[in-house]
Amino acid sequence: MTAVINSELDQLRRGIAERQRYIEGQQVLIEVLEHDGHDVREQEIALNSERSKLDQQLQLSRKRQA
Repeated sequence: MTAVINSELDQLRRGIAERQRYIEGQQVLIEVLEHDGHDVREQEIALNSERSKLDQQLQLSRKRQA
């Protein structure tokens, strides 16, 4: 049972790390586009959604570790 839980936690951690990298990359892209004068409202909305999903993953991870 412990092995299963550890496996799930490892998978959750990998998912969190992937989402964090994605968010960081999108933030850089948005900054570049904004600097170039593009309207980035839709990208910012999508990024906020990804941040919300990341927050949910982090909360789930904390609950499972407890």
